Amino acid sequence: MEGLTAKVFRTYNASKTLQDQLDKLTIAKAAVPEKVLAYNRANREVALLCNHQRSVPKTFNKSMETLKSKVEKLCVCFFVETKVWKMKNV
Repeated sequence: MEGLTAKVFRTYNASKTLQDQLDKLTIAKAAVPEKVLAYNRANREVALLCNHQRSVPKTFNKSMETLKSKVEKLCVCFFVETKVWKMKNV
C-alpha cells in the first residue's frame, strides 16, 4: 500500500490484535470486574506483540533502600518482641 508507514502499520496491527483478543476473551453478560480482567489480558497480549517493556523507574534504587530499611526494622522488632515474650513465659 502506498503511503503506509511503519508507524501506521504498527498502530493498525496493535488495534486489530486488541479487538481480536477482546472478542475472544470478553463475555457479553460478564460482570464489570471480569470485563476489566479480559481487557487487561488483551492489552498485555498487544504489549507483547509490540515488544513493549517496562523500564526501571528512576527512583528504583531509593525505593529498594527504603524497603530494605523497613524490613530490617521489622526484623529487629520481631526479634526483640519474640525474645521478650519467651522471657516472660519461661
